[in-house]
Amino acid sequence: MKHAAVAVSPVVTFKGFHPSDYTVNYIESVLDHIREESPYGAALRATFKRENNVIRGMINVTSSAGKFFAIAEGSRLHEVSQRLNHQLRRQLSKWKKLRFHRGE
Repeated sequence: MKHAAVAVSPVVTFKGFHPSDYTVNYIESVLDHIREESPYGAALRATFKRENNVIRGMINVTSSAGKFFAIAEGSRLHEVSQRLNHQLRRQLSKWKKLRFHRGE
C-alpha cells in the first residue's frame, strides 16, 4: 500500500508513513537545534521517507552564507535524525570557524 506524502509543516515532509505527534515534535526539536546553529535567515527543509523498512532522511539548509545538506539511512527514525543532526552540525561548525576566522 502506498502512502501519500504528509507535510506536517512547510519544513518537514514524511513519505511512506504517518508520524505520531510525538515523532513530529521530536523531529521539529532536532530541526530547531539545527536552525539555532544555522546562518541568520536560513531556510530548512526536511524529508523522511520509508521504503521496505528503511528510513531515508534528508535535510537541506539554504542561506545567503551557503547551502548545507545531509542524507542518512537507517531502520529507526531516531537513528536517522541523529546522523543528520551530526552531519549538519559538523558542516555548520566548519562554516562558523571559517566565518569568524575571516572576521566577517
